[in-house]
Amino acid sequence: MKSLLDNDVFFAPLVRGHPSHILSRRWLDKFKPAGWATASETYLAVFRLLMNPKVMGSGALTASAALTAVEKELSGPHPGAVVVAPKRPARILLEKATGHCQILDTWLVQLAQDSGYKLAAHDTGALANWPEHTLHAR
Repeated sequence: MKSLLDNDVFFAPLVRGHPSHILSRRWLDKFKPAGWATASETYLAVFRLLMNPKVMGSGALTASAALTAVEKELSGPHPGAVVVAPKRPARILLEKATGHCQILDTWLVQLAQDSGYKLAAHDTGALANWPEHTLHAR
């Protein structure tokens, strides 16, 4: 099944010091051949996180280096796509959110579903709320 990566599933394999780096790196490399993508929102979030000194400490990247890291991950023998939303979020899905932290997950579930992907996530909330549209990236 093709996977649309949640922010943490795309970020962790890029950062060697991330607590989930090794497991996330193995998972992503295993699932890349089936087809994979990030949403444009995820692409930009990971790009931003790589530049953020509060997240990366003294290893924060310049814009050029962060862009290179993201683009390198998206290239290679099993390149990833960047999915851009063709329509607005569905009200019926957004109304199911029980807190502000679920808004982006809800949107990514809709985008994955509309694009023929399953959302690959670590977030137990997303996995529990939409089991038919998600897969646990571990």
